[in-house]
Order: sequence, then C-alpha cells, then structure tokens
Amino acid sequence: MVPHLAFQEPLALSAALSSAERRRYQRHILACRCWLEADDLTICGPTADVGVGGLFLRTAIPLRTGSVVDVFMQVPGSADPLSAKACVTRTVAARSGTRHGVGVEFLQIKNGKHALSKWLTTSATLPWC
Repeated sequence: MVPHLAFQEPLALSAALSSAERRRYQRHILACRCWLEADDLTICGPTADVGVGGLFLRTAIPLRTGSVVDVFMQVPGSADPLSAKACVTRTVAARSGTRHGVGVEFLQIKNGKHALSKWLTTSATLPWC
C-alpha cells in the first residue's frame, strides 16, 4: 500500500474525524466525467461523490486495492480537468450488472486544486454516516 502523502497546502472544508467515521473529509455530490490511468489500462466512469481527499467512481472494470493511478476529472465550471496522483483504497463489486465502484485517495493534486476547492464550497454534501 502506498503511504498517504500530505497536501502541500490544505484545501478548504476539511473536517475532524468522529469515532464512528473514518473519512477525513466531507463528501460532496458530484456526477461528472472521470478517468483513471494505470500502467496497463485506462478506465472511465461517472463519479458518485467527491471530496478534497478523493472520490468514488462507478466503472465496469474493478481495480486492485493499493493500485496507484493518475486521476483526471472534469470539475464543473473549470476549462481544464483536475489531475492528481491517487491510490485505490476501496473496491466495491457490482451487485448486479457490471457497475463496480472504486474509491481513490488523492496523494497529490497536480492541477485543478483551486477549481475543486471553489466548487466544493457551493455543492451539496452527503451525510457523514
């Protein structure tokens, strides 16, 4: 597993952990185009939710937990896509059909950090539990 790398500068909206919740950041509802690139494949799919710490993506191809990927995501209102290095922290098998889920943690946001932070300040949030 890849160790967590801290952001050079923190993004807005970080939140403290509760004892029952292991997420470090609030999640926000965002369905947008996203693609992940690894050494041997590229997968695309819509995001289900996004936070300053990562995102959850629906895809037909599951990825192995611990895989390091490059993330590209079109943030609403931004001309350029967000690009980041990330680690797959969670894979959820499809209950029916082929829509698996992949959770990734951002290790480093290379481009689009400001656009993401700005968008998150105006978007709907999901409950912590």
